[in-house]
Amino acid sequence: MKLFRITAVLSVGVIFVLFLIAGNYYRDSLSKSRTTEPVTEKKVLRILAPYETTANCKMLNSIARQYSEIAGNPKVEIDFISKNDFKKEICMNLDQDQLADLIICDNSIMPALINLSVLRDISAYVNETSKTSHYYLEQWNNTRSDGKYYGIPFTCDPYVLIWNKNLFKKNNVTVPQNWEDLKTTARKVQEFGISGIGIGARQPEEVTALFLQLLYSTGGTIREINGEGGMKVFELLSYLKKNKLIPMECINWNQLDLTNKFIDSEIAMMINNLSTLSVLKTSNIDFEIGVAAVPYEKKENYMFHGKNIGISITADYTASIKFLNYITQKDIVKQIAKDTETIPVQVDVDYDFSDDGYVISKEFIQKQREHGIAKSSLNSWFDISAAISEGVYQLISESNPSIHSIADTMQDKVRIAIIDN
Repeated sequence: MKLFRITAVLSVGVIFVLFLIAGNYYRDSLSKSRTTEPVTEKKVLRILAPYETTANCKMLNSIARQYSEIAGNPKVEIDFISKNDFKKEICMNLDQDQLADLIICDNSIMPALINLSVLRDISAYVNETSKTSHYYLEQWNNTRSDGKYYGIPFTCDPYVLIWNKNLFKKNNVTVPQNWEDLKTTARKVQEFGISGIGIGARQPEEVTALFLQLLYSTGGTIREINGEGGMKVFELLSYLKKNKLIPMECINWNQLDLTNKFIDSEIAMMINNLSTLSVLKTSNIDFEIGVAAVPYEKKENYMFHGKNIGISITADYTASIKFLNYITQKDIVKQIAKDTETIPVQVDVDYDFSDDGYVISKEFIQKQREHGIAKSSLNSWFDISAAISEGVYQLISESNPSIHSIADTMQDKVRIAIIDN
């Protein structure tokens, strides 16, 4: 009987142990099955953007967040880079087959990206959706190559003259409309211990855009830089430098540096993009700001500065097109303009700048839209901007430069770039 009890106890113990083993095996198997189940991750749509100011970054992040939160949409991630690194980043990503799905760039750069085979032909989308009808035709100039569309306009951000309104009022200084006015006004404000006017001459694409802004107002073109129009631009810059009306340090300033110098009251006027207002708006400056068209030589010049957006050759085309459809809706176009203090890129969308305390006349905006011209659409833009910026740098930095020699050298380099285009 005693042996029977011991055997029974052992049997029960064995059964209990086997039960524990089986239970542990089941839990382990269940755990493994859970961890090995495929997890569905939300698709990511990547955008590359050469934005550096807080307002521009906030705008794009806001749109990305809004779009990502819509059911069925991918998550939008944005890679912000500096303009100085833009070409390098694009070429490196192209070589490594790691291009972002969508690429935002200055409109003058888009032809160069098309030439590098970075962007995809989206003509079917543009034509089928009749996108062109919502924009002035000139805005499409730098999105096309051989009759095909490779992008759409994203912002309209013209160069403007911005000045210290309080300083001008206090000293009865007149806002300049042409170059002779500009010289007079700059000399006048110089008497108050402040530089007359500032430009950003560090970043090649920026200073080239400004140079063309001035060049086209003389009636000149990029193909005749050493002609009458181009020489007038060199003479103006030389005059401003020799008379210390423009700081020599501007060769080290990009547009954001220039804006900060204006905020610190080191310069009375600056020629900068309209979107600069978004920086000034949040800077807590203690003076009023005035905004007007850039002073001209022979004729008023309104150029379609701004950004385009295109789809890369490695992108998810369907997902990218869906995003383009979203950002071209009128309410989103208005949001972009409001957040960045730019002119709405579509002609049937309005934005009233007076709500922000800036007096920008509707006449100015209308002239920009109706008489605006696109910067030269050239595939060799990187080489052209390098040649022009080098010449401007030489003109401002050297103590006694020969403007004729600089103009001839610049024209030769630009001509070669165009021929090799």
